[in-house]
Parts: sequence; C-alpha cells; structure tokens
Amino acid sequence: MHSATKQQLGLEEIRAVVAASCAPGTEVTEVEELTGGTFNAAYRLTLGPSGRTAVLKISPPPATPLLTYEHGLMRTETEFYRLIGTQTEVTVPQVIAADFDRRLVDGDYLLMSHLAGTGWDRARPDLSDTDQARLRRDLGELTARLRAVRGTGFGYPQHGLLPGWRAAFGRMLDDVLADAARYAVALPVDPGSLLALVRERAWLLDAVTVPSLVHFDLWEGNVLLTEETGRPGISGVIDGERAFWGDPLADLVSPSLFGDIAADADFLAGYRAVVGPDFEITPEAAGRIDLYRIYLDVIMLVEATPRGYDPAGHEPFAELVRADLRAAVDRLREAPAGPTGD
Repeated sequence: MHSATKQQLGLEEIRAVVAASCAPGTEVTEVEELTGGTFNAAYRLTLGPSGRTAVLKISPPPATPLLTYEHGLMRTETEFYRLIGTQTEVTVPQVIAADFDRRLVDGDYLLMSHLAGTGWDRARPDLSDTDQARLRRDLGELTARLRAVRGTGFGYPQHGLLPGWRAAFGRMLDDVLADAARYAVALPVDPGSLLALVRERAWLLDAVTVPSLVHFDLWEGNVLLTEETGRPGISGVIDGERAFWGDPLADLVSPSLFGDIAADADFLAGYRAVVGPDFEITPEAAGRIDLYRIYLDVIMLVEATPRGYDPAGHEPFAELVRADLRAAVDRLREAPAGPTGD
C-alpha cells in the first residue's frame, strides 16, 4: 500500500547520522531503501570498513497528519527494543543510536542492527504445513515471553502513563475515535454506541493490575524467518513502535488478524509452554480480547486517510476490517454487562 507519510533522506543526511552515531572512520558504503512499512522511512545501510549492516528509520516529516497515538512513536520503538533485548530471550534489533532533537535531520531517527530474515508473510508460500504448525507454536512462545517485561503504569509511554488499565484503555479508544471524527472517517458502527458498549464492558479490564509490555503489531510481516539447520525458524521480531503498557492478552489480537486465536492450537500450545499449562481463554478473557480487536480495527480504518492510501486499492482490506469490527462488537454485546452480583 502506498503511504504519503514517508520522509526521504539524502545520502549526505544519512552519512551525517552515521558519523554522529558510530565509531570514527565508519563509512556508508551502500544504501538500500526498505519499502515494506507504511509509516516511517527505512534504509538498510552497509557500513565500512567492517561490512556490517544496519537499519536507519526516520519519522515522517513534522507537518505530516498523524493519529493521536502516533506522536513520538520512534521513542517508543527505541524503548521497546532496549527493554526486550535486555529482559527477554526474544531477538529484536539492537539500538545503535537514537535521536529525537532533530538537529541532523528533520525528524526522529533510530539506527539499529539489521536482523537477517524474510518476513513470514512473504515466506509463507514455501512453508510446509509441518513448518507452519511448528512456527505458530514458536510464535506462541515468543509472544508469551513478552509478558515478562513489566512497567510502572498503563498506556503509551510517550503520552504519560496512568495507574489503571481501564482508564488508560478508555483514553486510547477515545483518542482514535476523535481521530476518526477529525479525519471524517465513516465507521461501520456508531461511535457513541460503541463507547457506551465499551463502558458497559470496561469492568473486564479491572482484572489487569500489572502493566506488561505489549507489541500490538505481531502480524506475520513483523516476524522474520531464516533457515536454521535446514528448516525455517523465527530469527526475530521488528517494528515495536506501536507498543504500549497494558494487558498481555492484547498481543493475542494481531497474530490472528481476522481469525480466532482460541482456535489456533499450535500457537496456544507454545503460549502455554511459557505461561503454564492451565492458561485458557475464559469468557472474560475473550471479552477483553474483543475490546482490543475493536481498538485495532478502528485504528486500521482511520489510519488509511492521513496516510493517503489509494481508496480503491485499500477497499478489500478495509472491508475485512469492517466485518471484523462488526463481529467483535456483536460478541461484546453478548458478554456480561458486569461481574456476577453487580
């Protein structure tokens, strides 16, 4: 999908960033623009004399229209990699340097190590059913390991944390619905009715008392695969920019986009291998997961407008999102309006 938000950097700007970030004498010997993302610009750099590769990400130009939560994403991505890289066994890029004062380039930038691998979405046609099942289990384990990173409050780190998850999630949903109104995006459900429904079911969120670091974008394109001992394995996870502190169950949404994670036996087997064999998706947990599906679906519908996606080309995907949103809302309506005895 084409996006109108990306910022282009010239070779001299890239050289200036490397000079400020790396050891003296480090040269940029090759530059390749990476075109897979739809928000930040990214370049794969070959650095001399060592020949190592790195990735430079640069935020959109300052005047770019953004969703509320998208302000300061580069800070979040940098913090995500540092925390995950030091507190878990999950492989993520190593931060070489990051800068947010915009003296060298007209945006925030992050320079990090380059992870080898191909996006799972691109590798999928060549995977056997056996490989796919094993990788889903591995992804379940990986997702569960993210739960180990705990925070001091809830919400997006760049926007100030709140002491309770119900309040933080309410603010997150309020913000994206305000974005929908600001960009005149028509939603398949009435925003007022949606907010009323979420308020009625918000008691489900009170079970979450410890903030965990949530990636929230674990679709297959952000999971890299490489050949390991003759078979494909997960080599790492990228694009942690949409991370927040919240309910670890929120990370069960994107690995099963438009599907039902409760029906993914392989993923859940891997997840249970880390969190314990007694883990199950109870009706209350399913209600929370639907709240997070609703939030992600609204984001995906609204972001297309400020990013300038081609409406005709984007429509098939948007219709999938609208159908998913309607289904999640219908399920949430069937959930209890409050704990037993309320």
